[in-house]
Amino acid sequence: MIDIRTAFLFVVWAGTALAQTPAPSQSNAEAPIAPPIVKNLDFAAIDKSVDPCTDFYQYACGTWIKDNPIPGDQARWVRSFSVLQERNLYELWQQLDKAAKSPADPLEKKYGDFFAACMNVEERQNKGLQSIEPALKRVSALSDSKDIATLIGDLAAAGDPAPPFRLDVEPDQKESSKHILTISESGMTLPGRQLYVGPLGYARRRYTSHLIRMFMLAGDTMERAQTEATAVFGIETKLAQASADGEDLSDPEKRYHIYTLADLQKLAPEFDFGIYFKHVTAQPIGTVNVANPDFVKTVNRLLTVAPVDAWRSYFRWHILSEQADALPQAFRDEDFAFWGGYFTRQEKPAPRWKQCTAITDHAFDDALAQDWVKQNFPPGAKASMEGLVAALEKALADEIRTLPWMSDETKKIAERKLATIRNRIGYPERWRDYSDLRVDHNDFLGNLHRNAVFQRDSLLSKVGKPVGADEWDITTPTADAHYTPSMNSLSIPAGIIQPPFFDGVADPGVNFGGIGVVVGHELTHGFDDLGSKFDERGNVHEWQTPDDRKDFAAKASCQIAEYSQFGVMPDPNDLPTLKVNGKLTLAENIADSGGLRIAFRALVDALAAQGKTADYKIDGYTESQRFFLSFAQLWCQNQNFRSARRSGSVDPHSPARWRVNGTVQNFEEFGEAFKCAKGQPMYPQKCCRVW
Repeated sequence: MIDIRTAFLFVVWAGTALAQTPAPSQSNAEAPIAPPIVKNLDFAAIDKSVDPCTDFYQYACGTWIKDNPIPGDQARWVRSFSVLQERNLYELWQQLDKAAKSPADPLEKKYGDFFAACMNVEERQNKGLQSIEPALKRVSALSDSKDIATLIGDLAAAGDPAPPFRLDVEPDQKESSKHILTISESGMTLPGRQLYVGPLGYARRRYTSHLIRMFMLAGDTMERAQTEATAVFGIETKLAQASADGEDLSDPEKRYHIYTLADLQKLAPEFDFGIYFKHVTAQPIGTVNVANPDFVKTVNRLLTVAPVDAWRSYFRWHILSEQADALPQAFRDEDFAFWGGYFTRQEKPAPRWKQCTAITDHAFDDALAQDWVKQNFPPGAKASMEGLVAALEKALADEIRTLPWMSDETKKIAERKLATIRNRIGYPERWRDYSDLRVDHNDFLGNLHRNAVFQRDSLLSKVGKPVGADEWDITTPTADAHYTPSMNSLSIPAGIIQPPFFDGVADPGVNFGGIGVVVGHELTHGFDDLGSKFDERGNVHEWQTPDDRKDFAAKASCQIAEYSQFGVMPDPNDLPTLKVNGKLTLAENIADSGGLRIAFRALVDALAAQGKTADYKIDGYTESQRFFLSFAQLWCQNQNFRSARRSGSVDPHSPARWRVNGTVQNFEEFGEAFKCAKGQPMYPQKCCRVW
């Protein structure tokens, strides 16, 4: 899904709000330093004092973990993803810095001005709260809860934050060839409903303190700030109680309820959806997918019971908090003190150049990507990646044909789904036009507002129209890959098709263990507990026979039980160790195991084509061992305890250690590669396998 308000919320470093560095102006901000290019396989990272058959993660990563502490502006530092994303950001910064100083054409001037306005913190300091006064005046004029729909519509029309609903445009899961408008829950500041309704009382108290501090910075007395904070927390808690939990979010059937506009109005008679939609789009709205009807009902009830003063506090808060980066230094410092200092225990905010580069990349994805691709993604890399993906898809097809628990009838459907996956490699075939987006060199918040409206109008214009075959939902320089079930598509942006994931001159074991496992992981998402509910067209449709689904569930339950025994991270205060949520992480665990198996099979095929076997040695390691080491070193990481504990509660991915150890211990070829004795931790007597 694509959130139309992400221009305010986009963050590239985990758990960090868009906090400002202490530097008062662009001129004395921290100077960027070019990050190193990380090797695909680093023998210096290995800790040879550890037995790989006992703890393969520690063996592959132990020395790297010891020698690479978490940088001050991070809560988590991963050898592959973090370092590569830093380099991608640096290369984008070079492009933006040049465009801001001496643009070569009108498009460069546009994104250069956007970047320059973001970097100009002195302008924000001088303006004080002037930039958000129009929005605050709209909120202060609210005198009746019946006018909240008009207020939200006004805020959204101006590009301001407009909770508590989130609008998305996505393929209709029952007719995936067309786009549909989805309305879902939003309007909560803390990430995850458990932070409001779970046992983490201290987090709620710290959040309340943050609310009070921000309101006082905006001019409240202590007493008034406490009243406003109580009102905000009360409304957000009620919204959290009505929101779906992580497991329901992954069930498409529970997130699909088609309503006509008239029926939607009956669901919430106190909120005028007709007025709201007229403010946010000129497109006629006939039907809407309501992801969570209970949430809409809760908003309706709150409109009748929460005092209008409480609603004014709620909207005032979101204007302050979601746009803190456009406010004076004191607001930015307090914003970081909560999100970075308390929430993820970072030592300092990310430097301004990183923040502004990430924000500009998000706002001008295709515009920046055109030049970035020319500099960093040669045509040969795209061709090599296409060949590698073809090899992985062939390996997955072979796996499907030999899968012991799946019936022949279902195998044919699975093979057909695999054959129809849309592969998007490198960058979009058509670049987006930004000529309608106006940018002011001296108006950062205004630029964000105009960008939010530009993005919203572009997205909502797609409602009811066909889904394009080349639609991307990830920026080109991003170090990641993505499978979209509702489009049956695989996106591998240029940002990840480089070391340490892929190197055109590396041996097959290293490349298949790196980018090969990543791509295999994403392909497997088409057949995990979520992906298996979508057919080859991207429609939600049960294509497994009842017996196959039963066998699938039994296989999956093995992994749920297995991963639920793993600890997230030892507690420094010797409290009980938080366990991995095996249900929450199931899809990613299946994809990790499937991706490893698919990539290894493709490696064996590739070596056979060269007349070699997986026992072929390079630098003292066999190709199979190099494959597993390359895979494991993708996940070498350091993470502080607070960040790890939060991830364990809300992240659908398992901790890095178990993404490695939990995966290899379920793959017998690993034990054979390292000559482990049957029964050792990484080569158990019995293992779990879905794919």
